Amino acid sequence: MVPTTEQANFEEIERFYDGLAPMYDAMTGFERRFAQEKPFFRLLVENNGVKSAIDAGCGTGFHSLLLAQMGVNVTAVDVSEEMLNLLRAHARDLGVRIGILHSTFQSLAAKGLEGIDAVFCMGNSLSHLLTPADLRESMRNFARVLRPGGIFFAQILNYERILSKRERVQSVKEESGSVYIRFYDYGGEFLLFNILTIRRSPSGLVPELQSVRLRPLCRRDLLEAMEGAGFGELRTFGSIAMDEYRPEESRDLVLLARLGP
Repeated sequence: MVPTTEQANFEEIERFYDGLAPMYDAMTGFERRFAQEKPFFRLLVENNGVKSAIDAGCGTGFHSLLLAQMGVNVTAVDVSEEMLNLLRAHARDLGVRIGILHSTFQSLAAKGLEGIDAVFCMGNSLSHLLTPADLRESMRNFARVLRPGGIFFAQILNYERILSKRERVQSVKEESGSVYIRFYDYGGEFLLFNILTIRRSPSGLVPELQSVRLRPLCRRDLLEAMEGAGFGELRTFGSIAMDEYRPEESRDLVLLARLGP
């Protein structure tokens, strides 16, 4: 049987993150991020009365764990079972309870979730939605699981800046004896996002390359899809610190919206 476009995309993302899982925490600075990000998420939780939340595209669970430590009832959602297995281990180590769901964004509303106070979608997860239809359907699913007045908070990279500058190498980081080089291949409708990992071993340097397609979503794309799903009070920022979004300068695009009645 020939897989559908959606199924093929799902499998591509799943393979990428299953392969990335063993090195993901080291690559993203898992432990030190708690002190850095906790004040901003505490404000979001307290200012919006968030007692229940979905962490959509949770990875190894950093934001799920952060929210659970604040007393939020969290359901963590991801397409990668390997990432979810690491989240389970982290939750046991930290002594917090987190609901775990293996699902795409497009299937979320069919999983029986409803009346949620907030959906968080961090870490550039939305850029894995390769068609406008997938983006629209994902936003509709986020809206369906939220209560009226619930919030949607998302972060992706600022592709207006990235496409303008067309810088190929995005970052180089050394952690725990490995070097992680993130870079793009440009051309056509999508970007090819690559992570080259170089490990030091007794026999020398060992390279490993993992790649996945991304759709470079810009502010207009996201706002149109959110409005179409019933979100209002749409606000954009340049980081989770809620500073001003500057298309040519900001590293991130952060969005905050509220579901209408």
